[in-house]
Amino acid sequence: MMNHLLEMARTVRTAVAGIPLEERRRTVAMGADGTPTSYIDKVAEDAILEYMKIHDIRLNFLSEEAGFIDWEFEDTLVVDPLDGTFNACSGIPFYSVSLAVGRDSLSGMTEGLVMNLVTGDCFRASEGGGAMLNDQPIKVRAPADDKTLITYLGASARPRAHAAASRFRRVRCLGSVSLEICAVACGQVDAFFIDYSNVEKSPRVIDIAAAVLILREAGGQAYDANGEILNMPLSLDVRKNMAAVNSTDTLELIL
Repeated sequence: MMNHLLEMARTVRTAVAGIPLEERRRTVAMGADGTPTSYIDKVAEDAILEYMKIHDIRLNFLSEEAGFIDWEFEDTLVVDPLDGTFNACSGIPFYSVSLAVGRDSLSGMTEGLVMNLVTGDCFRASEGGGAMLNDQPIKVRAPADDKTLITYLGASARPRAHAAASRFRRVRCLGSVSLEICAVACGQVDAFFIDYSNVEKSPRVIDIAAAVLILREAGGQAYDANGEILNMPLSLDVRKNMAAVNSTDTLELIL
């Protein structure tokens, strides 16, 4: 299955490459979650669905645009065809495709892949098999005093996000949740934290399913806003604020 996920990601990368900015942001439909679907999102999702059809991929399908498609298989492909749509539509070169396979919930994911659609860098993991970046094993960064946090500090950020940021030497906000969690997994940063006052902006399982598996296989962990190990059903209706960290010591700085 991992080979299929890799080929799906490559198919998406080819499909979206070269789409002009003005065309990328054009609204073409309303997604299953009730938000507008941009042209580039639709192209990315259609590329995955077409691949599944051609290769007879026997999985159900959960995605932002199409919603849940139940083909009565045991496992589901949990998809964010383009994570970082604002970046992609603004010409900011940091966005991804996220693909995970599993059943029932976030904790039930067994395969995960996140590809940076600009660079082609590919993060992947299989349950119990460790995590990789471009076929090289990755691990979270060892705890140290010089810590870096990725967090959102805009108008919808709760005061706790600002307080957490003040405890880290460096703070970034990059705009693609899956890639930001993978940055924790490969030791580029120590933590990712999202704490929106409006929970309708918070991550869903489609945004994080692959990245959280990669993080866990790299030795890190994801938590909800109450400090409990993060789990979410395979549904577009549930959103949660979250932290992804390299250690419990780092978590204590956030929560």
